[in-house]
Amino acid sequence: MSKIMNSLILCLILCSTLLYSGCVSNETEEGFVSNETEEKKVIELTDIDRHIITKVSVRNGLSGDLSTTNDRVKIEKLISQLDRYTLEEKDNQEPMFGYRYSIKFYSGSSKISKIVIVDSKIMEVDEVYYDVINSPLDIATIDKLVDSM
Repeated sequence: MSKIMNSLILCLILCSTLLYSGCVSNETEEGFVSNETEEKKVIELTDIDRHIITKVSVRNGLSGDLSTTNDRVKIEKLISQLDRYTLEEKDNQEPMFGYRYSIKFYSGSSKISKIVIVDSKIMEVDEVYYDVINSPLDIATIDKLVDSM
């Protein structure tokens, strides 16, 4: 009797293991389960590294002022500043109202990308919202960069 019971328990464990591992592999292959977060930098999320950016326009969401520059050095400083941060796509993609800066990148007359700094912890990159996860945005430095344009 105990031999039959041991065989049944062993068979049940084996079947459960096979069933569980099959479910887990299906979920991860189809994208249902992921323990890794999709952390990316600004340049990875936009096309600004694939083009020669010739112009940047920045709208201040607090004052409405528009600043524009064609200065390559200022453009590179702004891109470098924005690319310092690691971003993770927000689960909630409901539209947010208000922003600190709206930044458009151009190559010639073609708009390449748009980045909106909502606040120090949220950015919108080409109409997708992201949390800034490694540290809050240095708004004071971005203010200085925009003021110099």
